[in-house]
Amino acid sequence: MLRFEEDDGSIQFAGSWREFAPIALSNLLLTIVTLGFYRFWAINRERQYLWSRTWVGDDYLEWTGTGKELLIGFLMAAVFLGLPLIILNFGISAMLLRGHPIVAYTGAALALLVFNYVVGVARFRAVRYRLSRTIWHGIRGGSDNPGWSYGLSNLWKWGANYVSLGIAVPWTMVSLWNDRWREMSYGRQAFESNAIVQPVLKSFAFFYLAPILLVGLGIASLFAQNSWIGNFYFYTDAPPLVSIALYLLIAFSIYWIVGLIFLNYYSTFYREAVARLNYGGLRFTFEASAAKWMMLYLVDAAIIVFTLGLGYVFIGYRHWRFFVDHVGLIGEIDPAELAQSRTRDEAHGEGLLDAIDIGAF
Repeated sequence: MLRFEEDDGSIQFAGSWREFAPIALSNLLLTIVTLGFYRFWAINRERQYLWSRTWVGDDYLEWTGTGKELLIGFLMAAVFLGLPLIILNFGISAMLLRGHPIVAYTGAALALLVFNYVVGVARFRAVRYRLSRTIWHGIRGGSDNPGWSYGLSNLWKWGANYVSLGIAVPWTMVSLWNDRWREMSYGRQAFESNAIVQPVLKSFAFFYLAPILLVGLGIASLFAQNSWIGNFYFYTDAPPLVSIALYLLIAFSIYWIVGLIFLNYYSTFYREAVARLNYGGLRFTFEASAAKWMMLYLVDAAIIVFTLGLGYVFIGYRHWRFFVDHVGLIGEIDPAELAQSRTRDEAHGEGLLDAIDIGAF
């Protein structure tokens, strides 16, 4: 019987960036030499390392996926997603050029619906695939649900967001989180997810209203006759470059302020969603504040900028370590009682998700 307590070190990452560097740099070199073809094996090598250095309870994780599976998944995505969207895009352009805007806009709406459906299926199948390739105590996870119904759920729930002008976003995110994890299992034990909307409403309201308030204040300040910005633009002969620089500074500031407010909302959502995720006698926790998320992304940006892009190969390492350092388990479980999963084994990787570059979790 394994007992997990909060902050007891039962989940740890034992790797280091120095140890990871040869893998990351050789992956980069081989990807460049093969004109990108090696990237699927590069992703697989990275996961093998990260999983093998992640200690859970009394054993390390093991990644059993292959680069070939990821390649096959990507090729399937290119055929079943990329080709139809390309054809649809050319069709929309042709209809506009021939003077049929209604047909073109209908096609664009159809493309948006298809994309939302595919995003849902891709996200679901990526989680399913990663669980099926993650081994702990000789046990793997997965799901017997192929994800088609989840795609429909993703479609209509995000459709509700468009209709509500974004007000339904927290309900959609929480609901889809529950829908996704309730279909997953590890061994013979299913996950339980009972996330609720109320804890994230306050932070979402702040995020939702902030852009409106910032834009309103910006417009008001530009036209206020007694304001410094108003006087600067309308009552001085400032050089054009100075005016442009000030415009850019205002836009950049608004962009970063809204981004930080979004991180506050997302960190609240993720913390509350994970806290409602249960597995048998275990309860998950995730203790990362908005400030820690902000530092993660700021350091990411600094690494990429100061290494002229080469440091991007370390981003996956940093994000995995961030997740492991802040995730926790509380409760107890007997690995011997889990047995092996009887769920369907995946034949290929998360090609759809990789094709549209969206995180699985």
